Amino acid sequence: MDSNYTSLPYEHEHMTSPPFSPVRFKPPIVPPLLRPPPAVQRGIGLWVPLAILGGTVLAAVVAILHHLFDAYLDGRGTTGTWTQTASGRVEIFLATAYKLLFAFSGGISLCQLTWYSFRRQPIRLADMDVLFGGPSLMTFSRLNLVLQTPAIMAMTIAILASPIITILAPSLNTREESSAIRTLTVPTLNTTTDAVQNDFYLTETDSYGSVTDMWNKAALAALLSSTPVGWSIPDGCSPECSYNFTYAAPALRCTDLQPDQIADGVQPTYRFVNRTFQDPPAAYLLAYDATSTGAGYQSSPLNFSVQNEYLTDGTDQYTWTLAYVPYLAANEADGAIINATGAACVFYNATHTASTHYFNGTQESSVTVGEFHEPLNTTYKQNENGFGGTSLFLNSSQPGTVFSPGVGGQVHLIAMADAITTHLQGSLIIDGRFDTLTSTTLVTETTLFEPYNVETLSAVRAANVGINTTAVVTDISQALQDLVANVTLGFVSLAMGNITVDASVTPQGLVYIYDRKTLIATYAVTFGILVAMSAVGLFCLVKNGESSANSFSHLLLASRNPELEVVADAMVGERGPGAEARGMRLVYGDALHPERGNRVFGLARRPSDRSVEGEKESM
Repeated sequence: MDSNYTSLPYEHEHMTSPPFSPVRFKPPIVPPLLRPPPAVQRGIGLWVPLAILGGTVLAAVVAILHHLFDAYLDGRGTTGTWTQTASGRVEIFLATAYKLLFAFSGGISLCQLTWYSFRRQPIRLADMDVLFGGPSLMTFSRLNLVLQTPAIMAMTIAILASPIITILAPSLNTREESSAIRTLTVPTLNTTTDAVQNDFYLTETDSYGSVTDMWNKAALAALLSSTPVGWSIPDGCSPECSYNFTYAAPALRCTDLQPDQIADGVQPTYRFVNRTFQDPPAAYLLAYDATSTGAGYQSSPLNFSVQNEYLTDGTDQYTWTLAYVPYLAANEADGAIINATGAACVFYNATHTASTHYFNGTQESSVTVGEFHEPLNTTYKQNENGFGGTSLFLNSSQPGTVFSPGVGGQVHLIAMADAITTHLQGSLIIDGRFDTLTSTTLVTETTLFEPYNVETLSAVRAANVGINTTAVVTDISQALQDLVANVTLGFVSLAMGNITVDASVTPQGLVYIYDRKTLIATYAVTFGILVAMSAVGLFCLVKNGESSANSFSHLLLASRNPELEVVADAMVGERGPGAEARGMRLVYGDALHPERGNRVFGLARRPSDRSVEGEKESM
């Protein structure tokens, strides 16, 4: 040995055995300067409890913000700033933030619970490896941990399952926007005004004369249309809306005519069969079934007549009569009454109820007579023999512009009735001499009758064809009433007035629907779990007496224990950790070394075990 070599005193004391001696060496006596310092009592501090409580409170704040965001978009359209993409990103961000706070606060609480468990029961080394690794699926590979540390397993499952929050929490759905009730100003037919409005002509005595082109054109367009004439879509009604409104207009009340109430005016010698009629007849049909031997003899399968003059019997009703020959009209049996039918109608003042629906750039409208009032008064149509007069008919202060109070509305109704009647009255006449067809009525061009093919007298002779109503309209009285009602609805397009209505407007687009149950259930359940985890974490923190962590420095302080040298020797063997070492049970702070404090790991002692220290001394 080199003479310059000076050994430490304790070296000579403990190195008396030769190298490779099977005798286990006693632990060296550690000089005072090399001994670990006494443990410092740190206490629980502020960071860990603030982290647990702060994470829990911030999670609640994020959940409330998510609710407020979804509630703000509830019922709003998906266009503009908050598109579906933008709102979806915000929802995912809030749900992810909540999930991170959940995992952060829950993870700290899990750490406190883990160390709490270490302090109170032995844990196998292999199990400790898993628990110190943090929440992981590998934790469940140690089945004995489920029974030994059920609370730790429950917290681990909750933290590992927290990503489900980002799937369940988003609660905004979309659907087609539902209808909303809006107050709109829409066009209507206003006949209550006393202004003239240039819709009729006056006579020399300032009484009602005839209607102008304004009424005639509107009536003609409505009569020839298979559906009611529409009007421009009102402001605020786009793209789809529907509403109802009422207006005043003339209306028909019709009754059916019986065959014996219709006369043909033909001498008996020219009829195919004898006929029986009422006297006087209610309607007149010209010679529809007579022979054509007479020069210029005419046959009329249709006749539309009007009576709107002041009658000698004192009545002033505005009446229509329509007589026509049905299909296969010939009744050549003796004593048969005339095979004809028709309707007698009277104009009334009435209130109409209309509904209209705009959608896909089209309009569907319908109208019914809501209430009949008194018959239409035609005395305002009279001239020298009528009721009119300058002092009553027109306002003397504004002649030619304004009616006398209460007169204008009635005159408007008569003008509308006249405009409709002008295009319908007349006959469908076949000239027997020249074999020609003359029509002076538009009634056959309306939807009342099926198109006819009577063009020559030979056709009448061959088949005695009348007007066919069996395929289109079987109730002429009702058909006439509906026809007039639809025409009056067409007058709305003249924009004579406006009315305020409640319209059901359906914007075409998507709106957000907030599923409150889904969001509240997700956050309520998870927040309840988080609160329970935080309570457990704070309880364990107080019981432990100090804040715990799984950091390297924390584990270093906790594991500076000579008792673990036996385990360390087994762990660094050539063949890796031995089964015996991995089966050892470790306990934390078991007061094995009071001089080192309770914050150390040690081997769990059993009554059958020999004292580790004693074993060492015997060696």
